[in-house]
Amino acid sequence: MVPRRQPAYRSVAFGLIVILFAGATLAGRAGAAANAGDFLVSFGQRAVKEINDASLSEAERERRFRELLNEAVDLPAIGKFILGPHWRRATAQERTDFLAVFEDIALQRFLPMFTRQSDEYTGKSFDIVEVRRAEKNREHIFVRAEVAREQGAPVRLIWRIRERDNRFKILDISAEGLSMALTLRQEYNSAIKRTGGVGGLIALLREKVKAGAFAPKAKRGTQ
Repeated sequence: MVPRRQPAYRSVAFGLIVILFAGATLAGRAGAAANAGDFLVSFGQRAVKEINDASLSEAERERRFRELLNEAVDLPAIGKFILGPHWRRATAQERTDFLAVFEDIALQRFLPMFTRQSDEYTGKSFDIVEVRRAEKNREHIFVRAEVAREQGAPVRLIWRIRERDNRFKILDISAEGLSMALTLRQEYNSAIKRTGGVGGLIALLREKVKAGAFAPKAKRGTQ
């Protein structure tokens, strides 16, 4: 079963990760230069500038978005974790196809937010309050931030980032204690059981992408 809080989680965690990438105002205390906090902020500022270049065609904008996404996020590592034991049993072609549709989902979900075509882009500010290395795996860094809301306490976010050869890659984001990777793992493994295997999951996700199921709510006045 998918956790009952999963829909709320998606609206918070999936949306708020894009608040960062969409160039939200930083009130951060990230610390020394070139750390994981600086990576998140500087990459977000560069990404939104490049994606919104008026000279880009739509095809070029999509291509550039995919490049930026793969630059900042370790999609293969996340995909492997999400499928769990099913990854080991999947064929090489199924692995390739799954990662491709997973990237398509990210494109459909996030690109409108980068270009501010969605009501889910709100321009909220966030404050990086802690950057620390994991105790057991020193390659992993946790960046904790708080996102201001008009009412109520700030939303608490934690990015898990891997540093390897002086390069950073996002592995996960948690919102209010709910991990995106763990939530998707449960959701996709449930779908695999219903559809009879990884191939069935891939077919289901392709149908949803084709139907625009992952697109955020369009900005008012754009339709």
